[in-house]
Amino acid sequence: MKIILYVSSIVVAAVTVLFFIEENISAEWRARQFEYKRLLATKEGAVSEEFDIELRQIYLPEMNRVDRCVSCHISIEDPRFADDVNPHKAHPGDYLEDHDPQKFGCTVCHDGQGRAIAWEDASATADGKHWEKPLLAAPFIEANCYRCHSGELAQTPNYNRGRHLFENSGCLGCHQRDGKGGYLAPEFRGLADASFTVKHPVDSLKAELLPMFNNNRNLAYIYESVLMPTAQPENSVMLDYGFSHEDALSLTVYLKSLGMQSRLLARLSETNQERSTVLEQGKKTFQLYCSACHGADGGGGVKNPNYQNDVIPSLDLIAERMFLFEQEDGDEIINAIQQYGNLNDADPEPDLPRYAITLAQYNAIRDVIINGNPAAKLDAEGASPFNMPSWKKSLSAGEMNAVIAYLVSLYDFEEDEEDEE
Repeated sequence: MKIILYVSSIVVAAVTVLFFIEENISAEWRARQFEYKRLLATKEGAVSEEFDIELRQIYLPEMNRVDRCVSCHISIEDPRFADDVNPHKAHPGDYLEDHDPQKFGCTVCHDGQGRAIAWEDASATADGKHWEKPLLAAPFIEANCYRCHSGELAQTPNYNRGRHLFENSGCLGCHQRDGKGGYLAPEFRGLADASFTVKHPVDSLKAELLPMFNNNRNLAYIYESVLMPTAQPENSVMLDYGFSHEDALSLTVYLKSLGMQSRLLARLSETNQERSTVLEQGKKTFQLYCSACHGADGGGGVKNPNYQNDVIPSLDLIAERMFLFEQEDGDEIINAIQQYGNLNDADPEPDLPRYAITLAQYNAIRDVIINGNPAAKLDAEGASPFNMPSWKKSLSAGEMNAVIAYLVSLYDFEEDEEDEE
């Protein structure tokens, strides 16, 4: 029994010594710092003797971050290392002029595991490892710019393109972003932070997709959902928009920016813009929330399974429904909405011959937007078709009125006048 105890003690002591050597003497970061010190001696004006080999970190308690990346990436702020290779390469571009590492850290932009001191663990991209925040590479790193910034930046072309595609494809007709949108599909905010144990590509696509995204399962899932909407679930009702690979990558960058966490820093001030017209507001709102079902220009034609009328109706004849048959009448209503918002508040009332009927139709249309409208079934025993949802919790009164003004503007008054002739 004593022999077993002695042998066990020797084994424990040996393992402890080996662990101490590995972590403190032969640690990977030490080797990289010795290499940096050797390279530093070759740079003009450098005094390598003054460089100490030690574990370095950036501690940012207000951001709940400890970034030890600088233990290996020591030269990120030294322009003399601009032409070297990682990890001894200076940070590319001029980003650090406005993003002091001591204030912002590293992982706020790059993700990865800031506390790690081993190269593979810090990048967190190894297949099979349970890392939630793998290191982001281009172009996906653009998404993290919007943890602090708002608007669009010239340095994020993929994000900008993805945002444009998102806001012009009617995604919010079914999904929500920041609590605004439809109710047929999940909220987008938080998609970027979803655990990969919940959101990941289907097994049959993992071998194809994961290498494209540095084994980042979250990115692979978002890309799959955009490009192959029926991959999971197979009975998904999401429309296939025919996005290209480049479209899907740009949308992945944009959707990756929609994280749940609050802004880490105060948003940078934006350039003041002139107030947009009611038609610009209405078009933007329509594109965001309505175009997926009613068509890009209100032309309708989207198939609605088991609906009596087969396809979702068009909205480009709203002016006709409101008894507006001349361009001047349409302009009168648009100007009134621009000035008063709700037509019921217009004082004086627009000078139109059938204004009482126009106002009644306006209120009926507005009521459908506010309260929704069920779609009649073709087969009473069949599945429910898409219903017009209630938008009272997602759209403001101003947004609803602007949409009606925009729909009035879609009517081809000139063609109507030609038909009368």
